[in-house]
Amino acid sequence: MKQLNKPKDNLGGLLKIWAVPPDDITVSFNTANFRTTANIIEMYCSPGSISFTEKATLEKYRVAYKNELNAFIPKDSPEVQAIINDMSGRKWVVIMLDQNEYYKVAGTPEIPLRVSFDLDSGADTADRNGHSISFYGTQTSKAKFINEPFSE
Repeated sequence: MKQLNKPKDNLGGLLKIWAVPPDDITVSFNTANFRTTANIIEMYCSPGSISFTEKATLEKYRVAYKNELNAFIPKDSPEVQAIINDMSGRKWVVIMLDQNEYYKVAGTPEIPLRVSFDLDSGADTADRNGHSISFYGTQTSKAKFINEPFSE
């Protein structure tokens, strides 16, 4: 008999995300391998702003999974703008670390995720200033758990 037991702990949300060009990653079983790490973008996002949803849908007689990862990159700056300009119009595979310290990969080299950005400077000093980022796309399989991908 298989069981789904009550977890000892279960923390929601994500801690960190990395955007990887699809040509620079392969994923086999539960391992991510990189052709190079020079093009990977490690993103600092405001705590509590990173979320991932995966919704099953029926498309063309089979199940597909709509992935969406949303986050907030604080502070508009020339450095942030340069990276966003480089990322825009390209597709990405995204690695995420959740608050339970599990890694997952969303998107595949064959079907990477699209990305969009929105800037909001806020209207007052206390408002948040930065970029909302969204990675999204429809996949043929669920996001995959992987081993820690950046260990030496």
